[in-house]
Amino acid sequence: MPDLVWYASYGSNLSLNRFMCYIVGGRPSGSTHSHQGCTDKTPPLNDRNLVIPHKLYFSKNFPNWENKGCAFVKAQTNPKVVTLGRMYLLNPTQFIQVIRQESGFEPSDPHLEINLTKAMRNGQYMVEPPHFARNYGRVMYLGDDEGFPIFTFTAKWNDDEIVLNPPGERYLNTIRTGLKEAYGISDDEIERYLQHAEGYLPGKKRTK
Repeated sequence: MPDLVWYASYGSNLSLNRFMCYIVGGRPSGSTHSHQGCTDKTPPLNDRNLVIPHKLYFSKNFPNWENKGCAFVKAQTNPKVVTLGRMYLLNPTQFIQVIRQESGFEPSDPHLEINLTKAMRNGQYMVEPPHFARNYGRVMYLGDDEGFPIFTFTAKWNDDEIVLNPPGERYLNTIRTGLKEAYGISDDEIERYLQHAEGYLPGKKRTK
């Protein structure tokens, strides 16, 4: 396993300030939950944009985001799909600890296992034990950039088991902030992009 890996985000972690709560700790704007942060609080060494060829959708209900849906991508690759992502260059321990925090665990809790070598070999890796991964239990290998592997994570359930649930405005505004940061696109372009995501409610008005 290389010394560094790319974590590819596609939801609220498109916003650097929101993502940094997983690294240094803190409560993201709009959320009701505080994160402990990684044991190594070194900021990402780099970040850049990428297209993720997996369909974006909103599902489940998250108490810290108004009991509404959050972003996932489908497990099946679709080369026709354009999901806008932003990836951060981390050490593997930081990446694993981000997943643990997403699953409601302390960052250094050893009970939730993630094997990145197996993810690279097989293209995907299901977090062990599976019942510990409450939502984001599937690690996906997306290739390499500058010699470092790219990983993202998504739902543990299969694509034919998806139950859609629209997101709340606070969560959507965090995604909008991240898209504007990373891509510099207009509000109208952001809304057109989000309306292609399954589970998004067309015609939602942005709250100021």
